[in-house]
Amino acid sequence: MNIAVRLLWNSAVPKMAIEEARLTKYKLFIYRDAGGNYDLNGVDYEILRRKGERGFLTPLFSYLTSLYASHRGKDATIDLDLIVHATRIIKGFTLFHDQFAGITGYLRKIFYDEDYAIYLHETSLTIKGLKYLLPRQLEKKILDHSKVIITNSYWNKQVLEEKGYKSEVIYPGCYPANKISYNRDKIVLSVSTWDSGRKPELYGEIAKKINGKFIMAGSWARKDTMDDFIARYGKYVEVTGKVSEEKLIELYSKASVLVRFGFNERGPGMGVLEAMGYGVPVVVNEGLGSKELIKQGENGYVVKDENEAIDRINQILENPYQLSKNAWETAKSLSWENHSKKLIEILHNY
Repeated sequence: MNIAVRLLWNSAVPKMAIEEARLTKYKLFIYRDAGGNYDLNGVDYEILRRKGERGFLTPLFSYLTSLYASHRGKDATIDLDLIVHATRIIKGFTLFHDQFAGITGYLRKIFYDEDYAIYLHETSLTIKGLKYLLPRQLEKKILDHSKVIITNSYWNKQVLEEKGYKSEVIYPGCYPANKISYNRDKIVLSVSTWDSGRKPELYGEIAKKINGKFIMAGSWARKDTMDDFIARYGKYVEVTGKVSEEKLIELYSKASVLVRFGFNERGPGMGVLEAMGYGVPVVVNEGLGSKELIKQGENGYVVKDENEAIDRINQILENPYQLSKNAWETAKSLSWENHSKKLIEILHNY
C-alpha cells in the first residue's frame, strides 16, 4: 500500500500525506520537493525530483499551470512529466492526494489494471466555462476509474454525489495538545498558504477593527503578493511568512482566537483544526468547509461577513475560556491517529 502526493511544500495536502504515511507505515511517494519544512523522520518516503531540480519541460508546465492558477506561483507547477514518470515507479494499490497525482493511478489502471484510490481536496467539476473543460473531463476520468474516492468534508461529498460519485469523508487531523493554557494573549491568528485567491486584504481590514494583535502566519505563494499586502496593511498586521512547526505551535498556544475565511473552499482548512487542537476558538465564514466543525457559540462561530467576524472576534477576546476548552475537546476526536485508523479501515474494506 502506498500514498502519493505531488508537492512537498507548506500546505495542508502534503502535511496530510506525511502524517498518514507516518502512522499507517505506507510508503510515501513525493513527486517534487518544493521546499516544505516537514519532519520526515519515521516516514518511508521517496522523492522523485529534489528541491531546485527542473525537468526539460518544466518551463512549459509552469506556463500551462499559470493559465489556471497564476496566483499560486511557480512552486505550484503541475509536473506532467513526473506524473507520467511515476507510473513506472509506483506499484501496487496507492492513495493519490488530488486529481492530478491521480493521473498516475489512472494510467496504471489503464495499462496494468491496477486499482487505486483518490483523496479529493477540491473539485473542478463545479467550475463552469470552456477554459475548464479539460480539467473537468480529466477529473471525471480519474474519478470514474478510482476504486474509492475519499474527500475532506461533507460539503465536498454532497457536491460529488450531485455529480454521480460516491465518496467517503475523512477530515484532516491534528495532534491535540496534552494540556492547554487558559492564560491567553489578545492575539488574533490566521494561518494559511497565502495567495491572492484567499483575499488577504480582508484580514487586513478586519485587523483595523479588532481589540488585539493580528498575526497572519504561513507561506505566501508569491513574494509580490506578500510585499503588496505588507505595504498596505503592515501597520495593522504582523506577517510571519514561512514558519516552523515549533513557531506555529507557539502561536497556537498563545492566541485567543483564529479567523479564517473561505470562498467556496469546501475543505476544512488545516489551520482551523490545528488551532482547535491547542484550544483556540475559531471564527469562520459560510464559504469554508470548517463550518461543519463549529458548534455555534460553543467552540467558535460561523459568520456571514466581515462585520460579524469583527464583532465575534472582539467578543471572544473578552473571555475565551469556555470556547477554548470546547475547541480543544472537539479537536481530540480529530486526531491524526483517528484519521489514520479510519483511512486504513476504508481502504481495506474496498
